[in-house]
Amino acid sequence: VVTRLPSVVAMAVAAGLVAALGRRLVSAAAGLAAGLVFCALPKVSLYAQDARSYAMVTALAAGTSYLLVRAIGAARAGRPAAGWLAGYGACLAGTGALNIFGLLLIAAHGVTVALTCLRGLGGPGGQGLRGLARPGAARSLAAGWLAAACAAAVLVSPVLTLAYTQRTTVSWITVPDSYTFVTVWRLIGPAGLVLAICAACGAGLAASALAGRAALRAGWPPLLAGLAIPWLLLPAGILIGLSFWRPLFVPRYVLYCLPAAALLAGAALTALGRAAAGWLRLAGLPRRGAALAGRAAAAAVLAAAGLLGLAAQLSVRAPAGHNDNIRFADRIVAARLRPGDAVLYETSASIWAAYPYGLARLHGVARFEPPARTGTLDGSVLPPAVVRDQIVGSTRLWVVEVRRRSPVAGLQGLGLRLAGQWQAAGLRLLLYQHGA
Repeated sequence: VVTRLPSVVAMAVAAGLVAALGRRLVSAAAGLAAGLVFCALPKVSLYAQDARSYAMVTALAAGTSYLLVRAIGAARAGRPAAGWLAGYGACLAGTGALNIFGLLLIAAHGVTVALTCLRGLGGPGGQGLRGLARPGAARSLAAGWLAAACAAAVLVSPVLTLAYTQRTTVSWITVPDSYTFVTVWRLIGPAGLVLAICAACGAGLAASALAGRAALRAGWPPLLAGLAIPWLLLPAGILIGLSFWRPLFVPRYVLYCLPAAALLAGAALTALGRAAAGWLRLAGLPRRGAALAGRAAAAAVLAAAGLLGLAAQLSVRAPAGHNDNIRFADRIVAARLRPGDAVLYETSASIWAAYPYGLARLHGVARFEPPARTGTLDGSVLPPAVVRDQIVGSTRLWVVEVRRRSPVAGLQGLGLRLAGQWQAAGLRLLLYQHGA
């Protein structure tokens, strides 16, 4: 509970910030719909349970984007935006400190600010931007944003330096292939859910366009597209591009882009509800009844999207929802435990010994000092020769393999025979004992 609680709280905060962004960019209804769509995404549930930083990075990215929108709103209204931009820089620094790839959000926000300023400097549609119609306000916003982004990068530079010295820890990442692009859209959810969101966005955009230019601008304000589309596409695109030179891309590294998909889906649901209400009014239904029916139609689409992601939602809550069913492995060991049993882990020993009744009761033949004493996740490891001596001195040896990267080769010549093996999701347990 303690290790997972920060992620739960962070993802709840992220959902609220998505709703706040949708409310500010479009309407209260769009904000509510966007927040609910965000909650319906299976990966949001998965990483809300995960004892890692990705949920917190997502919340900070949503907060950073919200502060940018507030800064743009202040500049449009002719008010100082420095306070909002100062908060933006601090939030951006926190994002990068927790995940250095969170700084790719700078590129997405750079596009947002550039598009906003170009419109304010007399580009298409710039007449409706009030304060930003004055070139001085646009330049001030651009300069303030650039200063905040640079300050955030400077604050995070020690983390970047340290991360560079530890780059070998991601040496397992491979060069992107065709499957990489599939995993990007699978970050949003199963194929059916992704297609439903895309279809809803297309239908909502078409319905707004058919209702006229005013309805299109009301349902899909330029700032919504200018914020959400770069946010959704650029961080992943840049990281994939860099990975052809030095492989770095893993889908969870850009989890913080999911709020952008939810914002677009929330706007689409609201547009569909508004269009349905308009068609029903044309059919003779009273205004109030048509409005209620339109909201019901939008809710039905949202419910359908939720059902499309339901199987994945249930899967991430299953015992093997995070790939490794450690509890099941522990029960296998607990049911067969004998005095003198020892264990050899392929990697990350402290993680697999998470429960008290099985693996944690075994003597680790490779461990010299426990994690708490060394201040690390795995503790310190004994030299191979000492490990072999410990194996010889044990009654039986349990070996924990992770995704079949087997350490069994190091057991040759020790007089061990395989007495049993069990599969537990991403883990494989092997039991060896001495003798022919």
